[in-house]
Amino acid sequence: MKKFIISIVMLMALSASSLNAKNEGNKLTLVKENHTELTFKGVKYILNSYIVILKNPYYLTLEREDNAPIKYQATIETSIDYIKPRGCTSPLKRLPNLDRHSEDNTKGMIGISC
Repeated sequence: MKKFIISIVMLMALSASSLNAKNEGNKLTLVKENHTELTFKGVKYILNSYIVILKNPYYLTLEREDNAPIKYQATIETSIDYIKPRGCTSPLKRLPNLDRHSEDNTKGMIGISC
């Protein structure tokens, strides 16, 4: 059991660090207030948002609750619809150069500025 728990923790850390490493080494800070579980077109997703301290862009991560691969368009539509009324006080601008996804396409990240 102990090995199982250690394995899970290591996998979670590797998953987070792989997206972070692809993010030019910027340290992402979780915005806990924006964590949510939501449904889009009948599929449950988990959304989190991150920022780099003292910088503007939001980094939004999305993954399916069932850990199945997600489509890029679903990541964009679901994330923007959720964050727009919560985090933006000016018009939202997509930053596609910040978009990333995990190797197995089970977690996607998009960049926005607002």
